[in-house]
Amino acid sequence: MKNLMSLKYIVISIMVAFTVSTLAQEVIKVGNVYPGEIEMGGFNLSQDALVKIEGEGASFDKWDNYLGYYAWILQTDTRNVVWRSNECDDYSKNDGEYDFDYELELEAGNYEIYFSGGRTNHNYSININGLGDIQALFSGKKSNIKKFRKQFYVTISADENLIKEVDPVKLVNRRDNAIVSFTRVGDSENLQKGFSLKAETEISIYGIGEGVRSEFYDFGYIYDVANNKRIWMFNSSDGSHAGGGKKNIVEHSKITLQKGSYKVHYKSDENHSFDEWNVLPPDDPQHWGIVVSLVNQDDRKNIIPFRKEDIVSPIISITKVEEEEFISQGFTLLKSIEIRVMALGEGKKELVDYGWIENADTKEIVWKMTPENSEYAGGAKKNRIADDIIKLNAGNYIAHYITDDSHNYDDWNDTPPFEEDKWGITIWTSNKNNKASVKLFNAEKFVSKNIIAELTRVGDDENLSKSFSISRKKYVRIVAIGEGTGGDMDDYAWITDENGYTIWEMKYNETSHAGGGRKNRLFNSEIKLKAGNYKLHYKTDDSHSFEEWNNSPPDNPQMYGVTILKVK
Repeated sequence: MKNLMSLKYIVISIMVAFTVSTLAQEVIKVGNVYPGEIEMGGFNLSQDALVKIEGEGASFDKWDNYLGYYAWILQTDTRNVVWRSNECDDYSKNDGEYDFDYELELEAGNYEIYFSGGRTNHNYSININGLGDIQALFSGKKSNIKKFRKQFYVTISADENLIKEVDPVKLVNRRDNAIVSFTRVGDSENLQKGFSLKAETEISIYGIGEGVRSEFYDFGYIYDVANNKRIWMFNSSDGSHAGGGKKNIVEHSKITLQKGSYKVHYKSDENHSFDEWNVLPPDDPQHWGIVVSLVNQDDRKNIIPFRKEDIVSPIISITKVEEEEFISQGFTLLKSIEIRVMALGEGKKELVDYGWIENADTKEIVWKMTPENSEYAGGAKKNRIADDIIKLNAGNYIAHYITDDSHNYDDWNDTPPFEEDKWGITIWTSNKNNKASVKLFNAEKFVSKNIIAELTRVGDDENLSKSFSISRKKYVRIVAIGEGTGGDMDDYAWITDENGYTIWEMKYNETSHAGGGRKNRLFNSEIKLKAGNYKLHYKTDDSHSFEEWNNSPPDNPQMYGVTILKVK
């Protein structure tokens, strides 16, 4: 059960009716909140009426770090604010407590009344514990808890029989004739719901969440499950300020969906939500979340139950990858086909969690997630997503994914991305009829027929060797990855003949950057060998090697070492 400081709302009771001369009035009162809380009520006017608004708020701008207590009225059908307490005359004349005594003409209909307290400056947060103590509220000044328990409040009244109290939650739920509705979303939620359409349909999207600049922390998106594609998400171009704190963002969009199946998602982080606000709440706090509705109610006939069979399963799913993992999956294509590859990872100028695909026979990288082919994936700025369609020839391939020691599935050090469950690499066939042309194999046990000799996945302080023979004079390709700085190699390969003479050595000036840290070096070239017996060598120092990186690993870390391949 939530404690007093995190109540979502308090049901408001109608005060005892009182008589002024012979005219009776009903009075609705909300207020008496701590910073970070919101209290709300609702009422219905049976006809156009003059309502009386009375109460007391506070605006401690100069001496209490912009702490405020205030009220506002929202028209239920339009979601428009029709009155705010900080627009009254007394507010502008006083820096501290202020009174409001106001009469307002309102049309018949439903209304919601809100009262909240919090900081007007979004750079500050409010720390409150269950005992009601306010900590660090004044930038070094001691707080007076009694003052903040004072009943700042607002009352609404009108002539008898014209105003009727209504539960504000029911008001919002009753108007919500939506396809999907996630409202009053709390902290750390991950919500989703599907629907299907049997014909083209125009929808309206109304959502409120948390965002700073181009980053979103509480947000929604819509996914086309049949085409494995995100078709709409919270974005800066559609968004605008939602009232209250600067990071409150409201989204209004209309889009046309084709016949198909869709999922609506909404995610929130661990703070600033309908559970409790750490800056001023938005004007429409009950709609913290996302609502998807029909633009034309005649289209309701197009909505049918969600078709789970429309979800296209991937051929490879290396997902929910946790810290310091290196996972691989092999697959064979029996014919040339197009595949769709999606990878979610971490990085900015350089990626530290990422995926790639290598040709298992030639050891060439045929696709890799990079800063250039990826884009913002929601949540923290460093969350990246790459989503490409590529054509691969028949052959053997291995999909890889690697993570560092922080910010990965189930252990985020910042806000996770839109589709956190897909942290990793996922591959589909572009045409689902091609799935029969894909066979999986164990990447750990696969040995390419093109490999003559290899020493790979080499760790610290190793001095390895392997013998091999060449039956006739031929060219071979050497792929060697090692560590080099200042013109010298620290981890490197070489080849000796049967007399022990070095006939080839990995030299810094013959290498290129191997991706990742600048000290990762790559030799990838052909050399000619005579018929005879040889020995392949690889040596490492005491740091920066396979799975013990002290800098970003190279592009193809599982090949750290040396491989000799046949040349076709």
